[in-house]
Amino acid sequence: MNNTPERSDNADLPRPRTDTFYDIYQQPEELPSLQYKNAGHTAPIHTQEFRIPKQPENSDSFRTQKLEIPPQPDVYANFQNEAPDNDFSYGAYEKYDHVAQKTSSQNHKKKNKKPKKTAESSHKKSQKKQDSEKHSQKTSSHKHSHGGGLLKKLARKLIWKVISFCLTIFIIYSAISILLIRQLEKLPDGQRSVTSGTLDRSYVRSVLLIGTDARDVGAERGRSDTMLLFSLNSRTQQIYLTSFMRDAYVDIPGYGYNKLNAAYSYGGAELLMDTLEQNYQISIDDYCVVGFMGFAGIIDAFGGVDVTLSDEEAQAMNVILQSEVNELAGDDPLSDFIENGGTYLLNGKQALSYARIRYVGNADFERTSRQREVMTQLLENAKTKAVTAVPKLITSAMPHLGTNMSDTEMYLLSLRVPLSVGYDITQVQIPADGTYSPADIDGQSVLQVDFDANMQILKHTVYSSPEASAGQ
Repeated sequence: MNNTPERSDNADLPRPRTDTFYDIYQQPEELPSLQYKNAGHTAPIHTQEFRIPKQPENSDSFRTQKLEIPPQPDVYANFQNEAPDNDFSYGAYEKYDHVAQKTSSQNHKKKNKKPKKTAESSHKKSQKKQDSEKHSQKTSSHKHSHGGGLLKKLARKLIWKVISFCLTIFIIYSAISILLIRQLEKLPDGQRSVTSGTLDRSYVRSVLLIGTDARDVGAERGRSDTMLLFSLNSRTQQIYLTSFMRDAYVDIPGYGYNKLNAAYSYGGAELLMDTLEQNYQISIDDYCVVGFMGFAGIIDAFGGVDVTLSDEEAQAMNVILQSEVNELAGDDPLSDFIENGGTYLLNGKQALSYARIRYVGNADFERTSRQREVMTQLLENAKTKAVTAVPKLITSAMPHLGTNMSDTEMYLLSLRVPLSVGYDITQVQIPADGTYSPADIDGQSVLQVDFDANMQILKHTVYSSPEASAGQ
């Protein structure tokens, strides 16, 4: 039984055979320059893709082939004897015939409309090209915008993490500062007779540190032989430790001339600040009183200080330990002795005794030098051991300290401390060398001071600024 479909209306036309054509071309478009040649006839040809059985008996296996198709049906008549029956199926021939006629009709239309279509096609191609460029730019812009947005998002996340970290550190630091501040003994402000000095700069923050032998700084005044001005200068980025010699012969407001340390005995911290302002023309409003045990507790909290002792200094330190410090601490009178000179890590009691040595070397000058040395090392240790020192500061040091500053003033001052971690420490002695002369007045060994010269020294050290130095 023959399953081949019936032919179309063009049944009298032969089915083409592939070997009479310029067979397979890769271009799917029309090829008007090629010519169909056979039996002396020529005609324009086109290509069309067909699916052709690989085997005549196997209709389920196909291959794809492009064949040249004559556009005019009347051309077929020239090849009635050229097409064998097994070249391809009737269905393929019908499609061949349909495509040939359709292609001929389309080709005829294209010929008549070629100029118009060419102009339109050129315009459309140009428009399409512009649209393509716009789309490409838009895509590129979108990608760039998307990439930029991702970077901004990552940057925002990083910034928020940094802010969160800094805020956490700030909260922890503030909590510790407030805890320490509340351990201080709050001392009332006394009456001041001198309220301002000529040396007062907004970029300098100063606190007068007063060392006493009082067991309870809130209950008793005690005796003072340490007067050290602690100053932060944000312009020069320096910490200044200024020692005022206790034997300086000064005018004490309301009491006349006497040694500087007598001012604290007469009227406490307020009278001492008034005396410094009146004689050295510096402004001091805040102070902190440190008892012996408070000073020793601070040294212990920060792990001690390294000091090089002479044999004489070691012996003098042992005397002070036995006669004063061990008794105040309630320890054995012979504890913490050092027999010979050398470099040692001194604990709190030893450092306190070392700072109180007066009769070795140049009396009060070397004593104040030792005090500044201990304070300098203490500040250096505080830069790296502040966190670990907190527990001992709370239990052993802060209860032995008193101040006239409010909690708010102390907190604001504590916020400046981290900013000064990188500051250099400069030691200053007042009166400076060459600005005083020894004297014996009313049976007392005193120092007669050139106050104007020392005021200039303070102006160019503690209260200096780079701008002022450059202008001179």
